Amino acid sequence: MDNTFVATYLNWDHRAPRKKHRIGNRILKALGRDAMLVPTSPNMANIETRMNVFHLMRHVAVSKITGDVVELGCAAGESSIVVQKVLNEFAPDKAFHVFDSFEGLPEIKAEDQSDNVFKKGDVSVPENILHKNFAETQVSPPHVHKGWFEDTVPYNLPDKISFAIVDGDLYSSTKHILPHVYERLSPGAICIFIVYYNENIFRRDYTDDCQKCPGARRAIDEFFADKPES
Repeated sequence: MDNTFVATYLNWDHRAPRKKHRIGNRILKALGRDAMLVPTSPNMANIETRMNVFHLMRHVAVSKITGDVVELGCAAGESSIVVQKVLNEFAPDKAFHVFDSFEGLPEIKAEDQSDNVFKKGDVSVPENILHKNFAETQVSPPHVHKGWFEDTVPYNLPDKISFAIVDGDLYSSTKHILPHVYERLSPGAICIFIVYYNENIFRRDYTDDCQKCPGARRAIDEFFADKPES
């Protein structure tokens, strides 16, 4: 198993021109145009994100960190497929639980309204898309917990967590998730925050506002203000 699964088989931001692009590029060259067609960049996570998930999940698996695996905010299951692929190969004894409303974001509460970034129903992906993606990649599906985080967390979380992906988008959602995940993390566990953006640490001017998720960052900063982790 190697990075080819992530970069090529799942076709995430693998920017080499494909057949239709090569045909177009030959036409452009014949016309004397200094241009080249390539696949468009993904509008969500890029190849670096998937590679990070791949390597960090593998580290947890081969290090035999105690606990199961969770992803809170799985959407179409692209990261989920990477996680399950690693588990199948290196830690088949670990259970994998994914959480999502599959109805997009909930009603936007006052603490998120001032950001003026999201509205109810944004980033919605139907559950059948997740199952379709798993079927197409021939990877066994995880345990799926459908519903709002307030209704599924902490009730469906495993007692011990070795690896967690948190993608709450909103302040309210992230604030609800964090204490329940944190208290279940085993020594040596890894938790990834998919939507933490701080331009004072690493500025990326091309990042869309909806990917910066200012509410999620506030909730994370507040939670870790009195924690030993930096």
